[in-house]
Amino acid sequence: MFKNYIKGGLRVLGDYAAALLVYVILLYTFIAITGDNFLNWLPVYSFLMFAIMALFLYSDFWRLAAKEKKPQYNLKPYPLKGLVFGLIGILPLAVIKIIDIFIVFGDELGDKLKGMIVDGVIFGPLYFCLKLFEKNALGYIIALLLVPLLTMAAYMLGYYDIKLGKVLGIKKDVVYEKKQTLSPWNPAVKALEQEKNKKKKKKQQL
Repeated sequence: MFKNYIKGGLRVLGDYAAALLVYVILLYTFIAITGDNFLNWLPVYSFLMFAIMALFLYSDFWRLAAKEKKPQYNLKPYPLKGLVFGLIGILPLAVIKIIDIFIVFGDELGDKLKGMIVDGVIFGPLYFCLKLFEKNALGYIIALLLVPLLTMAAYMLGYYDIKLGKVLGIKKDVVYEKKQTLSPWNPAVKALEQEKNKKKKKKQQL
């Protein structure tokens, strides 16, 4: 059971890392576009990456919950299991921030650079939340809790088989109509059989 939680936590961390990778890859382009206004627009850019991360988490943990509900896996899932996965997955970020607090270079440039790397890069998809709370302790706590809350929501939706696209009216269920089978006594069926027999005779004659 514990192994299952570790795997789920690693999946959360993987989704965060994937969003962070997109964040870093597109960051230079974003800097080139915004120029001197880069810092002003950074929270908007961060929120877009956060939305991408939310999509990753929704896709992964909706399917995971649907899978774990199947009796053959015997995993005994419960609606809030996604929250536990999220807390485990975000733990490395919390550890990085704790280490960051205790590391002080003693010069303004070094501390500023350290802050940019931790807050602006490692916390990239969550930077908008840090900025909103002016990088105080509450801001970091809320930012770290956003990921477990998203994971919990995604897992709960999968657990209760609620498709977000359907709820929002974006995606509709496709209803396939079954083709009606004609009765063997139907005259149309006899006519079709006769037509098929004629075609077979023609092919044999050729």
